[in-house]
Amino acid sequence: MMKRVVGAAAVAGVAMFGGAGAFDDNTTRDASGEITEAGGLGVYAIQIGDCVMLPDAEQLTSMEAVPCSGPHDAQAFAKPDSEFGGVYEENAVFESGGLTCEKSFESFVGTDYYESRLEIYLLYPLAEGWDAGDRELVCMVTPAIGDPPLIGDAQNSGW
Repeated sequence: MMKRVVGAAAVAGVAMFGGAGAFDDNTTRDASGEITEAGGLGVYAIQIGDCVMLPDAEQLTSMEAVPCSGPHDAQAFAKPDSEFGGVYEENAVFESGGLTCEKSFESFVGTDYYESRLEIYLLYPLAEGWDAGDRELVCMVTPAIGDPPLIGDAQNSGW
């Protein structure tokens, strides 16, 4: 099976989902921080474990977050800083980000990335954010192309 990393550059002047800006969290969460009611979620407000519906946009500021108990397109599993060190070049930031996410995959899902049925979706900064010092990545698991949406928590799932 061929594994891939897909992604969207984060934080641009594009559509906002659920009325949320890049730093907003319009979801309802329980005491543990788990989303219990859907709402707009800014890319900088995403927490590890959050489940989301992915927009079709290539550049985004927010997305719709949903409870993990229902169908969802992706779940955040890590928020590392980019290991790419250099002048911004989108492909290099993306490729490096995918490798960085792979390092955290197994500890979250409970199986090796190359043995898993899941793929990685990556949010990474645009050049403007990079030049301003933004290096944060958001690593998410998604179902493989053609598979149905995820239902349930991918953490320690072995999927």
